[in-house]
Amino acid sequence: MTAAARTSHSRDEIVRKLFDLFRHRGFEGAALSDISEATGLGRSSLYHHFPGGKDEMVAAVADFAHGQIEQNILAPLAGEGPLADRVAAMLETTSAMYDCGREPCLVASLMVSPGLAPDSVGKVQAILNDWIAALAAALEGAGLPAAEAKRRATAAIIDIQGALLVARASGDTGVFTDAMETARRDLLEPA
Repeated sequence: MTAAARTSHSRDEIVRKLFDLFRHRGFEGAALSDISEATGLGRSSLYHHFPGGKDEMVAAVADFAHGQIEQNILAPLAGEGPLADRVAAMLETTSAMYDCGREPCLVASLMVSPGLAPDSVGKVQAILNDWIAALAAALEGAGLPAAEAKRRATAAIIDIQGALLVARASGDTGVFTDAMETARRDLLEPA
């Protein structure tokens, strides 16, 4: 393995660790000492990988999260097969991604941080905006009018994200499970 490949691979591992940290702590809540502890790297090593500091770390994490959403949620939504199967796959992946309501959402954790750089804000916003757009496109492709498809897609993401917050705050993951079923029913309701 070349030195460049090792560096690239180690950066990917670092980004995955940062994803988990920022998901749980947000931007403001993750101090450099937390970042060092989570990654096992000292300040100079972190700045070697991320010369732009914490802002560059968040941008890399947002890119990673967006890539995961594209691969595991957006692509299957745009795929072939009955809409019910594609929606079921999206909801199953979403449930796994949030551990049935036990894990926080990166977008929510970062968007409440006032210190987030504008570039990172755009990257984080794109995660949910692209998810809504892909879901709306799948609904529209199944025959729903564009406005109704967008309304249902937006409502489903609101249901999922809102339930995630309530489930985590209350410790009742049933709230999340119920919201996922509500989203499924509402998304697949005939026009």
